[in-house]
Amino acid sequence: MSLKRSKLLKKRMSSRTKRDYLFVAALLAYPVLQFVITWVFVNFGSLAMAFERTDIYGNTEFVGLDQFKWAIKDIFTNELNDTGVSWLNNSSVILLNSLGYAVITIFVSLPLSLLFSYFLQKNMPLANVFRVIFFLPNIIPIVALVMAYNMPLDPTYGYMSEFLEWLGFKGYVYGRWPVSQLFVYVYCIWAGLGYNVVLLSGAIGRIPKEIFESSQLDGAGYFREFTQITIPLIWPTIVTLIVLGMTNVLTLYLQPYLLTNGDGVTYSIAMEIFMNTAEFNPIKYSQMAAKGLLFSVIWAPIVLLVRNRLSKKFSGVDF
Repeated sequence: MSLKRSKLLKKRMSSRTKRDYLFVAALLAYPVLQFVITWVFVNFGSLAMAFERTDIYGNTEFVGLDQFKWAIKDIFTNELNDTGVSWLNNSSVILLNSLGYAVITIFVSLPLSLLFSYFLQKNMPLANVFRVIFFLPNIIPIVALVMAYNMPLDPTYGYMSEFLEWLGFKGYVYGRWPVSQLFVYVYCIWAGLGYNVVLLSGAIGRIPKEIFESSQLDGAGYFREFTQITIPLIWPTIVTLIVLGMTNVLTLYLQPYLLTNGDGVTYSIAMEIFMNTAEFNPIKYSQMAAKGLLFSVIWAPIVLLVRNRLSKKFSGVDF
């Protein structure tokens, strides 16, 4: 009798396991299909295109590394210069603009977000209201947000125009480099703070209150508590935000495009690729595919190395 019961139990467990696997497979089917179509398929096409040359009629031929040689030559020997700075060319400006997104994200936006998140967890008055205010730019459509940012800067009717003129920013702020790029960076800091604050506040909120109470009994002040307790305990979240900030170097394009209507002096790497492919010129498709792949091959190992080194700074903690 017990043998029959054991077999019946195993059969039921096997049937339940199959149903569980089918359920999980059904849930994963759509995101996996979406990933294959929108990422793998598209990028394999771009990968193949980087080793081809296309003429104006759409005819392609395999050219090996010729497109990569063109991309490297364009970076160092491009003679176009829309900035007025004699020692720069347009390709150098694009690189500087793009690297700047990582710098401001990691060294400006992230530290500010850490400070705001830390003090919001200290039961300050209206803490939840401030969280909503910080996160508000993330739930407003980006087009409306860009308009709200640009209207005060307008030299004709913007209420900030006189103050900007007093600071030395006369006329249209997006008209010259590096002033135009500076205002793009300010927008990115302003619009990106809320996202970071939400993530960091959640990470800090998971830290047991007993740890903070113990540190206060030991005489630790805010600075010591912030630097020696809070930051090490939420370090994995900080590393994730640093990595995301570094990926902005190759992926960010929509913000400068909308802010400046595609002004060339605010091009990023992704924006240059986007603007050139938007011309529907078959010749440029392969060139931009090679340039994008070249930057990815260079930057991806750097991002992974930074992530690996930073992850080892503090050991992971489970609460």
